[in-house]
Amino acid sequence: MATKHGESFISIDGDIITVKAIGAFNLEGIVKVITELELIIDSFCQKEFKLLFDYSQTDGGTPEVFDKINECNVWLNSQNMVAKAIIINSPTNLAILESRTPARNSQNTKQFNDKASAIAWLKLQS
Repeated sequence: MATKHGESFISIDGDIITVKAIGAFNLEGIVKVITELELIIDSFCQKEFKLLFDYSQTDGGTPEVFDKINECNVWLNSQNMVAKAIIINSPTNLAILESRTPARNSQNTKQFNDKASAIAWLKLQS
């Protein structure tokens, strides 16, 4: 079994779930964070929620990572997600994310450079 790469931290504040990703991710690392995220969303028992993904300290990932992120987005599209904010400072990483995860296209998603702006926007979404 391969070693997990990439660190993630998930926190909840009301109806906002924040996922902070750090480093470069491989398949094992992204499967771990997606599994944790799915368990948390399941604990909301079909109540509406909002997501904040902080990729400001992420160095990217292997091609398999983006396949798993897209699968997760397909699943998110069947959940009660109201909105998703993404903090991403690298135009290259954003372009890769957008091109490799088409399931995001139908989501109420917006990109930000900082956490305060992302949270303020999420709080306005309903």
